[in-house]
Amino acid sequence: MEEHSEDYGYGRSVEEIQQEEELLSDAYNNSYLLITNSASMEYMMAKLHGQHGLVLAHNDHSGPTKMELENMILFFIETEEYEKCAKLKVILNKRYPESINESLEEWL
Repeated sequence: MEEHSEDYGYGRSVEEIQQEEELLSDAYNNSYLLITNSASMEYMMAKLHGQHGLVLAHNDHSGPTKMELENMILFFIETEEYEKCAKLKVILNKRYPESINESLEEWL
């Protein structure tokens, strides 16, 4: 007898949703390491640890856009990694000075 994973709407199983969440987490964490200069691209490529390969939440060639940085901050707020939020906010404010006085509500 074949096993079928349970469908929780929209044609996606719990396993598929978990894989998507892992992929998103990998992308945000990888981007954080690169943007904050905590790791180099060479190091990241050599130490591919996720099953998804090297995924990023930003375009590495053009650097993170304002929206990408904001989305990363929102992700790390959700995961309660506030030190990462603070570092990213400094980078956001430096690259996009107009963001200094913006509130979280304006990002949503």
